Amino acid sequence: MAEKILEVKDLVVEFKTDRGTIKAVNGVNFDVFKGKTVGIVGESGSGKSVSALAIMGLIPSPPGRVASGQILFNGKSLVNMEPSEMRKIRGNKIAMIFQEPMTSLNPVFTIGNQIEEVIELHQPQLSKKERTAKAVDMLRLVGIPSPESRVNEYPHQLSGGMRQRVMIAIALSCEPDILIADEPTTALDVTIQAQILELMKKLQKELGMGIILITHDLGVVAETCDSVAVMYCGQIVEAADVKTLFNHPRHPYTKGLMNSIPSFDSTSGRKKERLQTIEGMVPSLFDLPKGCNFQDRCSKVTEQCRGSHGEPTLRDLDSGHLAACFNPLN
Repeated sequence: MAEKILEVKDLVVEFKTDRGTIKAVNGVNFDVFKGKTVGIVGESGSGKSVSALAIMGLIPSPPGRVASGQILFNGKSLVNMEPSEMRKIRGNKIAMIFQEPMTSLNPVFTIGNQIEEVIELHQPQLSKKERTAKAVDMLRLVGIPSPESRVNEYPHQLSGGMRQRVMIAIALSCEPDILIADEPTTALDVTIQAQILELMKKLQKELGMGIILITHDLGVVAETCDSVAVMYCGQIVEAADVKTLFNHPRHPYTKGLMNSIPSFDSTSGRKKERLQTIEGMVPSLFDLPKGCNFQDRCSKVTEQCRGSHGEPTLRDLDSGHLAACFNPLN
């Protein structure tokens, strides 16, 4: 069995606002294994990115804080770790690719400068010449042509796909144990998306790193992930290995997400059907319903779901297939 390198246990992240305190992440649990990819899926605002920022120690405080729970990296707690110690891990042992490369890359520094900065911070023993050579090697590793000249270019001179490759090069420059990819293919055309995902799989195989892939695209999850956690209103509502989840979704929300995927298969018989949607809106974190948070959008809702039995908890339905539902699908 693969080695477990990260454990997230009962993670709660709170934010104080003028309207009161909200729990953006509320009791989240998942593990990351060496050489494996876990996908975190859900609509915008479900807590996916906040969970990742908590792992990286980047929750802005104030107004946010990790209120409770544990984040264990190779058995060592990252919660309340001294900032100097966390800086040794962040970008070195755990790296992150952010959603929009143009806001993550500094427009006034060359690509080479920005890769070298990370290398200098975590590998100060290397000389300037060695850092530059490594920056060129990293650009070559992520498939950027003519890396010797590209290393001297600025972010605005590169295409969106190239900039995302640069972000991957920066993230992998210290050969991290875990790579967190937050919507790494957003705003890229489908051809470039496929190339970026294929690159991540190839580098994972070569480096043996664990990957946390945050996305709302179930097609991406099906192609790249080993296991999946589906989030809604700051909580995981279903978790399983990728084949089990796609073949036998047990939570109505997961089923709704899958039904929302357009089909282009002319033999499926669905080509003239209207695209199915999940009715209603995600409830406000300031005004969550009693009972199940999904109740107002669920076609399977019963009185049991409406608060008399409390909130559904994540439970094992079948050999590691977890769902937080009073009436799980068969």
